Amino acid sequence: MEKSILIVGAGVAGLSAGCYARMNGYRAAILEMHSMPGGLCTSWQRDGYLFDGSVAGLAGSAPGNPLYRLWQELGVIRYCPLHYGENFGHICGPDGRQVTVHADVDRLEAHLLEQFPAESKALLEFTGAIRSVLAVDPPFNSAQGLAALREGIAAGTAMIPRLPALIKYSNVTLREFVEKFHDPFLKQVFSNLVHFGGLDVPLLTVLLPLAYAHRKMAGIPLRGWLFFARAIEKRFLELGGTVRYQARAERLIVEDGKARGVLLADGTRQAADIVLSAADGRFSHFAFLGRDEKDMARSPFRPERVSDQPVQVNLGVADDFAGVDGPMTYLLPSPFKAGGREHNRITVHTKYYDPQAAPEGKSAVTVFLDSSYSWWDVGSVDPDRYKAEKRKAAEAVIAAIDRCRPGFREKVEVVDVSTPLTRERYTGNWLGAMQAFRPSSNMLGALVSGGPRYAFKGVKDYYMTGQWVEAWGGITTAAQSGRKAVAAICKDDRKPFKSSIP
Repeated sequence: MEKSILIVGAGVAGLSAGCYARMNGYRAAILEMHSMPGGLCTSWQRDGYLFDGSVAGLAGSAPGNPLYRLWQELGVIRYCPLHYGENFGHICGPDGRQVTVHADVDRLEAHLLEQFPAESKALLEFTGAIRSVLAVDPPFNSAQGLAALREGIAAGTAMIPRLPALIKYSNVTLREFVEKFHDPFLKQVFSNLVHFGGLDVPLLTVLLPLAYAHRKMAGIPLRGWLFFARAIEKRFLELGGTVRYQARAERLIVEDGKARGVLLADGTRQAADIVLSAADGRFSHFAFLGRDEKDMARSPFRPERVSDQPVQVNLGVADDFAGVDGPMTYLLPSPFKAGGREHNRITVHTKYYDPQAAPEGKSAVTVFLDSSYSWWDVGSVDPDRYKAEKRKAAEAVIAAIDRCRPGFREKVEVVDVSTPLTRERYTGNWLGAMQAFRPSSNMLGALVSGGPRYAFKGVKDYYMTGQWVEAWGGITTAAQSGRKAVAAICKDDRKPFKSSIP
């Protein structure tokens, strides 16, 4: 008789885990508190405009690298068309000078050297660093058993020539590298290569996405991130899994030290042989287990470790943004205030690649602004103030773009603002965090080692998966985490792990 697995959360990690649970013969059901799948990986419509909750790309989502199999197995390649951009974005200075961050490293190098010939030494070091990690694939074991061991050895051997660069650039921050330049505008350009995380992220977090973009292996869903989540949900349902929406898990049922099901908020109990939490990590460690949070200071779940909590301003605009084929970062002559912070730049994301995202001749525009949960939480004590601050954030964004694109203000038709509180309310993610933990130098360990523990110590048959279990975040990480968690369950059950492509 098949063992049953109950999965808490229909985000990417939960959906992925559900697919692999079914591939390995488990009866799998997912409990999701929302009315739709995806979690942070979502999209929504406002008056004919489609807005996304993410601006990331899917690492390994093109043929020619090991991770492509993951997206095949999850049904993404079959059910979700992807777009591959020609550039990583544009950066425009206050004086109108513009740098295009080409996806192709040769074009990027030529473009930068043409604009900043006096900075050739540091620029060549940067493009050389990108080339040094071009052959680094996102870690992935597609095989099982002895074949997996052989594959792992082969992958490790292939990584050896890349280790010096990986070690070096995981221990150099973007801030430190920027100091190699002398041109003030070039310093600004490189200081704005990351949208989240600030200047103290490891340089490797900049190099790897550029390397993936060069290899055209970082696709973006053409029809939005909810469509992407629906594609994995479709695969899960075709495999025979079930999803129960608007079912909020409240407490893990534990009997004789073993997980035996879930108590729901409506008082009903759902039994299972195994429980896998793909929910927020703080919930999985504390509330779900009925544990006291007084020892949180000694746990990984501390506010200072949590990733960015930006405010998101979405605008429906009667402007086709002709010629803007990637994120456009405007460096402003003077900062503006919004979301409790000052901002000296604004990055405009448009869904230029998706004709269905906006009416013809118009654009769905998204801007993320650095902010914090704590600032918005104070504002939410007074609902009127909270709404007023959301309006102020939108007005500040509109004014900033209007300075760079005169006439923009009059073209705005739809305004939609979501804060960290919005994300927490709709996804359950603690503090409305975007990617669980902040990037740090331990990302190299995640790249070359076996990684985290999925079984929960002290409670048998209780497992965890998702960004909050991993050393670094993102949609790709979440999808891999679901696969690895089921592989760990199979290992504990002494059965071979299996996977298949639809």
